[in-house]
Amino acid sequence: MAQAAVVIGEIRPGNKGLIAYVTPLDGARIDIPGLRAHAAASLPDHMVPAAYVPLAALPRTTNGKLDRRALPQPGPDDQSGTGRGPRTPAEEVLCTLFAEVLGLPSASADDDFFHRGGHSLLATRLISRIRAIWSTHTTISDLFRHPTPARLAEHIADGPGGAGANPLEAVLRIRGSARGVPGPADGAAPPLFCVHPVSGISWGYAGLLRHIGEDHPVIGLQSRHFTEPQRRPASIAEMADDYLASIRALQPHGPYHLIGWSFGGMVAHAVAARLERLGEEVRLLGLLDAYPLPEGFEPRPITGGDVLHGLLGEVPADVSVHCADGAPDVRELARLVRDRAPGFGELDGPGAAAVVEATIANLDIRLRHVPDLSFGGDLLFFNAIGTPAPLTAAEAWAPYVRGRIEEVGIDCRHAEMTDPEPLRAIGEVLAGRLRPARR
Repeated sequence: MAQAAVVIGEIRPGNKGLIAYVTPLDGARIDIPGLRAHAAASLPDHMVPAAYVPLAALPRTTNGKLDRRALPQPGPDDQSGTGRGPRTPAEEVLCTLFAEVLGLPSASADDDFFHRGGHSLLATRLISRIRAIWSTHTTISDLFRHPTPARLAEHIADGPGGAGANPLEAVLRIRGSARGVPGPADGAAPPLFCVHPVSGISWGYAGLLRHIGEDHPVIGLQSRHFTEPQRRPASIAEMADDYLASIRALQPHGPYHLIGWSFGGMVAHAVAARLERLGEEVRLLGLLDAYPLPEGFEPRPITGGDVLHGLLGEVPADVSVHCADGAPDVRELARLVRDRAPGFGELDGPGAAAVVEATIANLDIRLRHVPDLSFGGDLLFFNAIGTPAPLTAAEAWAPYVRGRIEEVGIDCRHAEMTDPEPLRAIGEVLAGRLRPARR
């Protein structure tokens, strides 16, 4: 290889990633599969290009600099993965489904769905396709645990027609061992704990997997209401105490790494403050566009429109929502959630109703929450610049954070924070902050 340039670009419509443009030495031919394998073995996962484009020469401007505008978009052949081919009919079917859903020309039996560009919305599409072919109750939680065609085929074969892992379980191992999560004390990469937004569901954080490195466990904390309907916290402080216990059951001691989007950011801050009060180190507290209530805020009754804003980002203009301005109608809203909420299509009727109920309960405690403890560490704040806030993060959080407040602008609206492109930008920042404990 004579030269190489790696840029961020559109790998396929709507999905950006790293693209490597490479040129050969005179008379030579570049071994793209070999180059891909070498990069995968030498680089952190989030730095491995998703596409490799061979060129005769890199385009240059009149000043001799790389002409990025002249670089061609990758074609289907440039995105081919490496790995073995399918060995069983089930693997062959799943390889085909992976490729179709991900928009790839092909997928190997060892391709990780989330490393090849998958996210929660595409995951639910894949699960729907799998259920249409097999009599199986495979869920998105199973895909988190078995993210390759080979592993997923084995999982399906072990339990045809049986119950899959519950995608609404309180502690969702988006990436992590079912026997527990190794922590920094074991010399392993630290887990990242992700607190659910107002919906109570943490599936959306799956889009971080390809960006923060495959050695980091990623644990989603989800609303306990889904599995224990009788347990409804009366406040965010009470919820934080519960989640603190769940976190310490998996990782007894720090340093801890926590993030939360919107409502989840309020909970993550409360958990971090409690860990600190217990003498534990919180090395990372990341909030995704989560602001405390302004001074003097007065709670009001929650409407169906509030619930839809929390789940969809807006009230759909093309349908009539009877409860938009009044008390939430769980059945009406559950139907809309199944039809319209990105990534929630795999939920059955009771599951969608549970999400609506959890959202109503979370909105209720959110609109009454004033942080009861301050956090003495630093805060990493991701600001959705497409949804301006009346105060900066530093101004809003100053009463509740005694450390440094660092703000990172993300080019999206608040409701888009867990879309693929915003998560890529967030993940690249997080990747630099997640590191093993010092020895």
